[in-house]
Amino acid sequence: MSDRPSMAQLFDADHAAIYDQRFAALHPIKDLLHLILHAHFGALPADARILVVGAGTAAEVRYLAPLHPGWRFTLVDPAPAMLDVARQHAEAEGFAERCTFHVGFVSSLPETPHDAATSLLVSQFLTDADDRQAYFRDIAARLKPGGLLFDADLAAERDGPDFEAVMALWLDLMGLADGMGPEQRANYIAKFGQWVAAHGPAQVEGMIEAAGFTRPARVYQAGLIQGWIAARGGA
Repeated sequence: MSDRPSMAQLFDADHAAIYDQRFAALHPIKDLLHLILHAHFGALPADARILVVGAGTAAEVRYLAPLHPGWRFTLVDPAPAMLDVARQHAEAEGFAERCTFHVGFVSSLPETPHDAATSLLVSQFLTDADDRQAYFRDIAARLKPGGLLFDADLAAERDGPDFEAVMALWLDLMGLADGMGPEQRANYIAKFGQWVAAHGPAQVEGMIEAAGFTRPARVYQAGLIQGWIAARGGA
């Protein structure tokens, strides 16, 4: 049996309460992810419905909601504590009435068609390739034909010539946010591929395409984080 914590355990109430502040030093990475969202979703209709998978504390929704006052959002997360914080932000910032909050996995969400979906740093927690592809298939099933996807996840070719350099830089970045001594760095490297997936970028692209999307275009990288845009196929 795996000793890997569940999502609810990883993102419990104590973690959720400090989540936004904990990674404040890495906000420029988040800001660029949001800028890509803004551009990729820019032509969606004024009344678009957006699926936010692994919504966490609602960072993407907090960015998009003021820019698009007619959009509605479905926030999905298996960690109740994170969605509690998301709801608090939505109520304080005045867009709660445009949000539906669903505690659970995307597979348990009704197949209501959405115009677009975000999945930021979520599928990386699915270390089994079949499970990860099924996750993308579950997202596709909840999009309209042609519905847009922006996915960003940790991805690296562990046997690639640049892996050590990219991993070292990534650990330096993480250290800016969370502080990492030599022991923590070694532990992170040891757990890479166990607590988070270590699929290479080409593997992730293949999973997304096999799940019913157009061939993903890789449009973003910051350390180990890589990001892709795609659209659901079909008529």
